[in-house]
Amino acid sequence: MSTAEISRPLEKIRISDIDDGFLRRVLKPYRSHTCYLKRSSFHQQDNLDVRGLVMNGEFAIAESCYIDDTGHFNAVEYNICYNQIAYVHLGHCIENGFIPELSDYDTEAFFEKQLSNFLIAKLESSFQTQLNAKHFYGTFGISSIKKTSRCTFIKTYCHFYDDGNGRSKGEVTLAVLAP
Repeated sequence: MSTAEISRPLEKIRISDIDDGFLRRVLKPYRSHTCYLKRSSFHQQDNLDVRGLVMNGEFAIAESCYIDDTGHFNAVEYNICYNQIAYVHLGHCIENGFIPELSDYDTEAFFEKQLSNFLIAKLESSFQTQLNAKHFYGTFGISSIKKTSRCTFIKTYCHFYDDGNGRSKGEVTLAVLAP
């Protein structure tokens, strides 16, 4: 994992490329032809708590896993790509202790409970213009987080865009069960 720093007046952003081995481990539950997230980088901005933790990713969907080629990115693919970038983000944050509300997880507990304890409670996505599913980018971040005795609720956002005018966006609430 390489790291770079960008300094702007009053703020500091650290950018780390996510190691390919870590990415592969997070995406291991997916069939090989459905690992749409190809590369990712983690951006950490000081003095913004969890709102300063953002994951950017590069995606490619060579072939849809469930339907003939529609020629564009759709809601099912939004959900799959959201899951992949969210898992990488949360796994990285847990590994590095960036989210205090998830401190009851360690890296091994995350991988053990990744599919069973990280649940989508609410998903809203919209599509402004057709997005080229063959090559596009995504940004995932946290809007807010609330921990209860049995569950941590994480309100997130995820936007996808391509090199042209393709755009989609969404907001997702995750419910993370205690390990």
